[in-house]
Amino acid sequence: MSQQPQDDAAIQPEDGTAKTTEPELHRVAVRRAPKWSVFLVIGLLVGLIATIAVTTAFPADPNVGMGMTVFIVGIFVVPLGVALGALAALIADRASFRRVREVTVERGEVHVVPEPARAPEPAPTATESAPGPERAHGDAAPADSRPD
Repeated sequence: MSQQPQDDAAIQPEDGTAKTTEPELHRVAVRRAPKWSVFLVIGLLVGLIATIAVTTAFPADPNVGMGMTVFIVGIFVVPLGVALGALAALIADRASFRRVREVTVERGEVHVVPEPARAPEPAPTATESAPGPERAHGDAAPADSRPD
């Protein structure tokens, strides 16, 4: 809910410039929270690396093949890496509450008087937009106009 001023002249000065109202001061808590997406992507990459490391450490089943073995192990290990990344993000998020700072902020409103609308500029005519003598693109210039 914003409060509307009683008099429009109070927010629109006669010279047409913007006018600010009296700012409000508030105390707010500021903390640096971690980006969860970064932790999840790093967890995914750790899961992929762990999957490749585990599957290449042991011989592959000749009936299944190395690709399918990596896929099957990855189905279980990659979500585990993402879960570990989420756990790390949660721990970092909880730790960020210890470094909370209180700051004073100022909030004010700016009322801008809109500019009057301008008339659209006319489109260029065919003679204004033509680039030189009228000839098809790629045609050779007359012999007398070529440089020596």
